[in-house]
Amino acid sequence: MAKIAVTLVNENLAHARGGEVVLYKRGDSKRWQARFKLKDLKWHRVATKHVNIQYAAETACEAYDRARFLFEENIPITSKRFDSVADIAVDEMTRQIAAGVGKRVYNDYIIVIRKYLKPFFGAKHINTIGYEEIKRFNEWRTKEMKKPPVASTVTTHISAFNRVFDCAIERGWIAAAQVPKMKNNGEKGVAREALSLSEYKSLTSFMPKWAQKGHTAKTREMRELLRDYVLILVNTGMRHGTETKDLKWRDIEWITKNKEQYLQITVTGKIGKRELIANHSTETYLQRIQQRQSNIANLEFDTLLKRRLNEDVFKLRNGETTANLRQTFKNLMRDSGLDADRDTKQKRTLYSLRHTYAHLALLKDKMDVYTLAKQMGTSVKMIEQHYGHLQPSQKADVIAGKRIVARNTTTAKKSATPTKLKEIK
Repeated sequence: MAKIAVTLVNENLAHARGGEVVLYKRGDSKRWQARFKLKDLKWHRVATKHVNIQYAAETACEAYDRARFLFEENIPITSKRFDSVADIAVDEMTRQIAAGVGKRVYNDYIIVIRKYLKPFFGAKHINTIGYEEIKRFNEWRTKEMKKPPVASTVTTHISAFNRVFDCAIERGWIAAAQVPKMKNNGEKGVAREALSLSEYKSLTSFMPKWAQKGHTAKTREMRELLRDYVLILVNTGMRHGTETKDLKWRDIEWITKNKEQYLQITVTGKIGKRELIANHSTETYLQRIQQRQSNIANLEFDTLLKRRLNEDVFKLRNGETTANLRQTFKNLMRDSGLDADRDTKQKRTLYSLRHTYAHLALLKDKMDVYTLAKQMGTSVKMIEQHYGHLQPSQKADVIAGKRIVARNTTTAKKSATPTKLKEIK
């Protein structure tokens, strides 16, 4: 590479490219800075980070050539650090959530930005992030998570990543053409295993005595609340945590259809507000919770619902809410012997109860996927994706419909070797 001609004006000032690039030192610093003008007639500054004037000139001239190219292509020349842009994106989403106009998924984006994107990309300028940086990020993330992320997790990360870049585009810190593409190479997610009907019956038989065996009064309170919590999740399909933590008595009401009353519950969670219809048995479980709360125990259940109280449903006897049901559920699964699926060995979690609701709704209650998707606040695609393992034989009674004319079995009786029918369980 040819040596760049540098004209030294004094010990703190020099020119390169015939004066188009100016090199200078600030105060007592030994490192050279550079500035130059383009056709926009504005000064653009670069920190060369070099003490040697020749190295500094090479760095400055490279920056000058690159800036001229970007200017001609109408691409932003100056940029911002990723963490600065990410903070602005987080602030915007936080304000929108507080104003009630932000999407629920913004909470997930904020967590991803703070936990993964800022720690890795933070110090990098947003216009320098490309394929190699994203490749290294994918490797780093796997180490941080201690396992390859599933596709749904990667989708959330991509959306959060794009949210930051959208913020930079809006402010002219990067051009749309400069946004790198983050591909979704996540592993296919495995649905949390549902309890079979027999396992569910076994669990419901086990819980009453188990709830009474706690070593302390607090443990027994936790267990009795968990018992009803489990039964309500399996009989409504509510999402643990996101849709149950803020459930109030005012969110539960009776509706009437064809002279029959149904419990309707309004939940707020992952996709905003939605209404679901609870299985009739849910009334019993809610009444048990009511009877353990002294301030409302003396009310008729219908009266309680009509009062539309702004009080949490899932509370202990002392009126406190708890964030420890997850651990109590692990203990329940361990003590009942139902902590893992017999085939896949996958550990069951509270979210498995929502999976159980869907499984039983399709097999036992004969609900169609469109109604189920609406009831669970998800898409038909997701229902088909997670429950595609159901075989036609398991839904034979639904597929075949009702028999209009009794089946003629005369021929079968006359047969020397009667056909043995396989029973579908």
